[in-house]
Amino acid sequence: MKTLLFPLFLVSTLLPAQSELPADFQQLLDSMDVRFTAPLDSDYQLGSRHDNDYLTHQYSLRSRREKLELRFYLQPENETNHYYRRPHMAATTLAMNLGSNDEDAVTAVHSFDDEELDLYQADWAKMYTFRPKRSFSDKQQAQLVALYREGRGMAYTVLLFDEAPITLEGRQLSLRFR
Repeated sequence: MKTLLFPLFLVSTLLPAQSELPADFQQLLDSMDVRFTAPLDSDYQLGSRHDNDYLTHQYSLRSRREKLELRFYLQPENETNHYYRRPHMAATTLAMNLGSNDEDAVTAVHSFDDEELDLYQADWAKMYTFRPKRSFSDKQQAQLVALYREGRGMAYTVLLFDEAPITLEGRQLSLRFR
């Protein structure tokens, strides 16, 4: 009986803490009509803010078991933005700013097909895989999943890791439009 109660106690104490989002991030999600899927099947904890010149994320999670960090950034559509209705320019500029400037650094770009766009409920989406600048992360690899929906804005998920965990593909779906 004790072995049954202890796991139930753990689940009941961990799940609510993991599913609570900061009010400002939740408000952004709601205003942009973005769905956030929390990774509740691992040991994810709230990540710390990383001050840098390239991207100040609004929310982050990290897992020691998966050796993966997730950073999220939402940018509502705004007519005064330089990249208004130009998601390809906004995302590519961000990927180039986050990526290493080392001579041997390579950036791979994945274009999503119609089925994948439907999955994200996005009008436009790309995924960039690159080595991040050391001032952004000490991890060896980064993936930037950039999603755009007209009238809503850009939703970015940055995945940081040394070796890709088997859960990586599922974590790429952390943000989706509704």
